[in-house]
Amino acid sequence: MTSVTPEQPGREALAVAPSRRWVQLGAYVVALLVLLAVIGWVSTHPDALPTSKTRVVASTPIAEPVFIGVFDTPAGFDRDLHISGVRVSATSTVDVTITPHVCHGGSISVTTTPDTFCEKLGPTEDAALDEGDEVVLEVVGDAPGVVDIDRVRIAYRDGLQWATQDAGAPSQVTILPR
Repeated sequence: MTSVTPEQPGREALAVAPSRRWVQLGAYVVALLVLLAVIGWVSTHPDALPTSKTRVVASTPIAEPVFIGVFDTPAGFDRDLHISGVRVSATSTVDVTITPHVCHGGSISVTTTPDTFCEKLGPTEDAALDEGDEVVLEVVGDAPGVVDIDRVRIAYRDGLQWATQDAGAPSQVTILPR
């Protein structure tokens, strides 16, 4: 707002009011920012993935991989998850290798022969996770010890929403001596 003081006494100051066009433009900008904030919130806050406190427990001899199912899509799972990655956090008394997979068309609790229970066992990156699919961890160690594995963190897209969330159950694998 601009104002001018009168040079002559008795004359009122001249005030220039903002144009009506600027007020309308400001209202449109505020409305657009609110709409973008709502879209941003909705697209980055999908419903949480199911989790469980029940620990999956397995054991395997040295150098023999064991496959454990840690996150399955239950019957009636109406989401279509496109996975961009699965992060695994674990603590172990020995060196181990943990590799996440997707079991398509099947379900595994604990096994050393995943092909018996999965129509197809594939990588998690760029995988689709539909009803009846499961995230499976392959664990192998070269020395006796115990591995405690936290719930997996799945980075995914579900329609227009995306997130990285904890999913499934924690697990524990004991590597046995031969």
